[in-house]
Amino acid sequence: MAEFVQQNIEETIPELEQLERVGLFAKEEIKAIIKRRTHHEYRLVRRQRDKEDFLKYIQYEVNLLHLIKKRRNRLHYFFKKDEIEMTIITRILRLFRRTCTQNPEDLKLWSSYIEFARTWHMMQELSRVFTRLLKVHSDKPALWIMAAKFQMEENSSSENARGLMLRALRHHPKSHKLWTEYFRLELMNADKQRKRYALLKQSQIEPDEDDMNDAVMQGAVAKMVYKQAIQQMNDDIDLHLAFLPICQRFDFTQHILDEIYSDLEESHADSELVWNALSRRHLSPDSQESEESVVVTEEAKCHTVYDEAVTSIPTPKMWSMYVEFCIERLERGGSVKTSNQRARQTLNVLDRAHKACDTLPEELFDRWLTVLLIVGGVDEAISAAQEAVTVHPTSVNLWCRYMQLVIQNITDAEQQKTNVTKLFEKACSNLKSKNSLPLWKIAMEWCLASDPANLETLLQTGVREHKHVAMVLKEHYIDWAYLQGGLKTVRKVYSLLAKEKPLTTEFFYKYIAIENAQTDTKMKQIRSCYEDALREFGTTEPDLWLDFIKLELTHPNGDPSNSPSLHWRAMQALQGDHVETFTIKYTLMQTGHCS
Repeated sequence: MAEFVQQNIEETIPELEQLERVGLFAKEEIKAIIKRRTHHEYRLVRRQRDKEDFLKYIQYEVNLLHLIKKRRNRLHYFFKKDEIEMTIITRILRLFRRTCTQNPEDLKLWSSYIEFARTWHMMQELSRVFTRLLKVHSDKPALWIMAAKFQMEENSSSENARGLMLRALRHHPKSHKLWTEYFRLELMNADKQRKRYALLKQSQIEPDEDDMNDAVMQGAVAKMVYKQAIQQMNDDIDLHLAFLPICQRFDFTQHILDEIYSDLEESHADSELVWNALSRRHLSPDSQESEESVVVTEEAKCHTVYDEAVTSIPTPKMWSMYVEFCIERLERGGSVKTSNQRARQTLNVLDRAHKACDTLPEELFDRWLTVLLIVGGVDEAISAAQEAVTVHPTSVNLWCRYMQLVIQNITDAEQQKTNVTKLFEKACSNLKSKNSLPLWKIAMEWCLASDPANLETLLQTGVREHKHVAMVLKEHYIDWAYLQGGLKTVRKVYSLLAKEKPLTTEFFYKYIAIENAQTDTKMKQIRSCYEDALREFGTTEPDLWLDFIKLELTHPNGDPSNSPSLHWRAMQALQGDHVETFTIKYTLMQTGHCS
């Protein structure tokens, strides 16, 4: 083994001599480098070497490269790079090859290898890496795409990229991602050829006029890819639709887009997704910058197709897509005239959807309320919300919106109190308790602002609900008790709530923070709260133990002599990985590295 190590070290002598000769490193530093490399080389010739040995060696060499770069910048010496940096880079690449051969299943390792080669612009090496990687991981379409993108975008080789994609499709003929990426690749290649042609024309270099009719430049290869994909999976609507956004990125693909839309209409005339795509085709990609009159004309064409769609397929899903389109356009803004026109169209579509569907879906009711509020139809929104919760009595979102509308739009205090109370009780009777937390939060905020006398009653009821509600309301109850009645009240409330499960660590921390904020801190109360928390969470919360220990060590009224016993108890109580977490954090705290 020693002779192999010595041979490898001797191979590094020329670069080290250059480093010393040009003044980048001193003699002592060169000796340190030799010593460190020898150490790593011996680890690599062991019988039981592992991946970590290679990675540590690689990291050392990478760090050395960064140090050389810094020294060069400081000394303004930029010569002899082939004799110094390139030999180190070659060594790192060799180490990567060895460890990837030993650990071929480790994709993170391959990724690091690729990233290093890319950083140093080692294109030939990258080509070899991808070839080896795909031999091992040919079952992963994403890697084929990565390799093809490298060949196309970085290595400027459309032929190699095409070859890789064709091989990938032989392995994965049903992969959506591969087909769409291959389609994109061919369009990129056509776009590149077209730009090259335009540049030659600008440079007054007369290209062959027949070049412009070349099939590749017209996107014929990409069109062939699309046809092959559809032939493979003719019934797959998602694949059909996936080609559309790729096509729309290029300015010479209108004929391909027309063919895709035609195929969709012919093959999948009963699909809501297809009708949605056909309707939106009339919007130009750069409609954000178009004149308002042009945009309005485009939208009118979209409405015409959507109207045809809901006539052909009058399903809730189709109506939802139509409404979604209307709201998207409404939210774009624009002149007052255009905005009012869009609002009227949206309300008209919602009204038609309401009449057409036996039961309007929850999301459409939600959208309806949004539009009514945008146009200022508050009374109509309240009526719609009332109908919505009648149709969907188990929808938390609709009940919340209904309650917020009632709170915001009834000004008479007594009437508001009566209506909100009845509405809240009715909502709770219809909703499952575990889902009703958003409603309880709205009720609590309303009580705090408009009916503070009944807030405690609400909180007392809430803490007996499902745990998802009770845990959160207990935390709010502690805050409210302190604000309303001070320390005496919050202690009384805490003692009652701490006896009833469920509990959270945040509940205990809130009470501890209140006690700790007093000028005359009662350590007995704080310790008692920590003990209560540890009884509940002592087996799974290392941070709770650490905070208790830190309190004893750092608080002016703490007792540092309690720290060892708390540490011992924590080690006995914590389970599984929590023990290791506690040990690491406790050590950091002891050395002053943990705040």
